[in-house]
Amino acid sequence: MDIAFLIAGKTYRLRISNVGLQHSLNFRIQGHKMKLVEVEGTHTLQTTYSSLDVHVGQSYSVLVTADQTAQDYYIAVSTRFTTKILTTTAILHYSNSAKKVSGPIPGGPTTEIDWSLNQARSIRRVPCNSLLIPDIATDLTMFYISSE
Repeated sequence: MDIAFLIAGKTYRLRISNVGLQHSLNFRIQGHKMKLVEVEGTHTLQTTYSSLDVHVGQSYSVLVTADQTAQDYYIAVSTRFTTKILTTTAILHYSNSAKKVSGPIPGGPTTEIDWSLNQARSIRRVPCNSLLIPDIATDLTMFYISSE
């Protein structure tokens, strides 16, 4: 199982890419929120999500702050809009954690098309002449997910 190590109190930028050929995916981290800051190289107005649908060929950058109780958490990725839902997991490990991951794998939306459409409609790019370009100078951690 893959493990991502975090230091409590730090904010990490995760670049999430669906490099698959067929399936949309849902990405989520147990007990953590993700602040979307970039889609396909374009800065976005910062919106917070508990899970993200990542469609084929899409890439997102999110900020995740290690602000929860020091323990291990699930990172879960599931297929979307498929007859059989496939899920895989990794572990988010706080550097000072003494507690192993526990509880159920966090569930995500399965066949709710409206949920995915509403997420897509909520993403707004930062205007080119805006001073709202986010400060995303953070520790860089990369995850590549594939449904293949």
